[in-house]
Amino acid sequence: MPVLFWFHGGGGNAQRCGGGFGIPFNLSLSKGFAIVCGEAIQDGNGWRIPEVVTDETGTPCKASDSLEITYMNNAIAELAKDGNTFDTSRIFTSGCSMGSAFSEYIASCIKEDQPNVISAFATHSTGLKVKGDGNKFPAATLDRKYTWGECPKCQYFPFKPKAFNDTLGLKACVFDNTGDKSIQDPQFYRSSVALAKKWQALGMKTETHFAEGGHCQIHSYEDIVTCLDDGTNRLVAGGSPPSPSPPSPFPPSPPSPTPPSPPSPDQPSADCQKCFIDNCPHLHKAASAACNNCAMSHQKTCASSCKPCPFRKAVSWFCEGDSKVQLVLTV
Repeated sequence: MPVLFWFHGGGGNAQRCGGGFGIPFNLSLSKGFAIVCGEAIQDGNGWRIPEVVTDETGTPCKASDSLEITYMNNAIAELAKDGNTFDTSRIFTSGCSMGSAFSEYIASCIKEDQPNVISAFATHSTGLKVKGDGNKFPAATLDRKYTWGECPKCQYFPFKPKAFNDTLGLKACVFDNTGDKSIQDPQFYRSSVALAKKWQALGMKTETHFAEGGHCQIHSYEDIVTCLDDGTNRLVAGGSPPSPSPPSPFPPSPPSPTPPSPPSPDQPSADCQKCFIDNCPHLHKAASAACNNCAMSHQKTCASSCKPCPFRKAVSWFCEGDSKVQLVLTV
């Protein structure tokens, strides 16, 4: 399977990725790719994106520039050990907020190092910040005196856009909402517009999806996947490695996903699981009163799809979690 990385926002983690926030595991199963959820160091600072990025420095991608370079190299190398499962010649990145910024940064670095591995990246709710553009981003990761992109030596955040003229290129899938960060001051939306305009000006393939809403309000994960794949079948089922890479020893089309087992009294059906996740996002496996209250409030909506599993048992599954259905990989 090709690999789609999802990166969480600042202060977040990978706990609910694939089962409430981030590319849903059922979407990855239906399309035939692996969703791999990265996790930043859990000290409140988030992803270590280099703070000084200028025309002179370019995008700093050495291991000495960011510990995330070593982290991602090691994560990809670990996946490559299981060549029967993961095809690391087909890598894509995505994320929201600071995870979106990291998607841009690390996609550019992967492209510099291995141009035949990555062909597209996706962003949502953070685009391109240029010093003096009027967009006030959060405080920088390590130097809290300044906001991202506004330190004395800063010029860009999170990377220095440049054209890639290899066979694959590097498509930008830019997603955001017109009320991000707020309707009165949509600074994150403006940064997404700036990214799209700059990427197009460089002659790079660009696709934008702008809708109503606020920060990290994602309307369609499937649209993100479709944009990244771009009709190449490098990401969705049926894809194959790019021609410059060694021929794959595996069949050109991955096997169809195993059909879900029929509903049982011990586990809620797929429709029941989706009903809970759609109506109570970010609460899956929360093991909290808020989770139970939300799930119970949707009994009329979800109960019929949960049968023959008792509704209270289905609520327990949603709030307490079941490792058997969390089909995502966290690194």
